[in-house]
Amino acid sequence: MGFWSTWREKRRSVERSLRTGEPWPEADLSEFVAAIEASGLFESVEVAPVDPPRLVDIYLEAPTGHSFVVMVADGSDSCRIICDAYVFDWVPTCLALEFLRTVMADEIDVEFSTSRRRVLLGVPLTGEGTWRDSRWFHGDLAPWETRAMARDRTPTP
Repeated sequence: MGFWSTWREKRRSVERSLRTGEPWPEADLSEFVAAIEASGLFESVEVAPVDPPRLVDIYLEAPTGHSFVVMVADGSDSCRIICDAYVFDWVPTCLALEFLRTVMADEIDVEFSTSRRRVLLGVPLTGEGTWRDSRWFHGDLAPWETRAMARDRTPTP
């Protein structure tokens, strides 16, 4: 399985879908919002138009207690998802709903360095490998990161 990263340099090498080998499709905003509303995953969905280059910010409240902001850019194949003040960048818009489901199900792979000051996140997506991000933190943990630290005991170098 492959993975992609929030680092722009690495993303360029994997900007094609593993499923089809084609470039990620650009966002169709009306279809995207309709899919989110039809999913039944969210208690509230609020679409707020913004100035270019983004089309909209979509505010989502889930029964799990998660709050999301999905930022969709005009003519882009990817979006930014903010969850509990953590920014997930370069999420392919066509996989955003699956990404949100995975995060809400708490199926995020989390590994910590031996110092526990760097975290490597992985969000597995069926057929497309794992979205990955690495970050350093300084006491600014979101609640889900605190829960992950409590359950993860396998440090990475």
